[in-house]
Amino acid sequence: MKIILGSSSAGRKLIMNELSKELGFTFEIMSPDIDEKSIRHDKPSDLVMAIANAKADALVSKINEPSILICSDQVVLYDNQIREKPIDENEAREFLQSFKNITIL
Repeated sequence: MKIILGSSSAGRKLIMNELSKELGFTFEIMSPDIDEKSIRHDKPSDLVMAIANAKADALVSKINEPSILICSDQVVLYDNQIREKPIDENEAREFLQSFKNITIL
């Protein structure tokens, strides 16, 4: 059965590459090409599930053989705010700067 990673994320590809080496399977990548920013939810778990489902919905009609389709998303909840992938280098720096104030319990 074909395994498909429904993502264009370099990080997810790296994880799948490592898993495939360790477990001995092959996979292919399909980019869902959706507008993730148009999907909004206040609850982080609802947001990531909605985005992952939208990715799967965008790809399932393009798959014409029995397959396992893996789609996911992730966000960070910081100070009760959902933080998604930074939009640019400046926002990434702001995020990293704010994380230095985190207290680990």
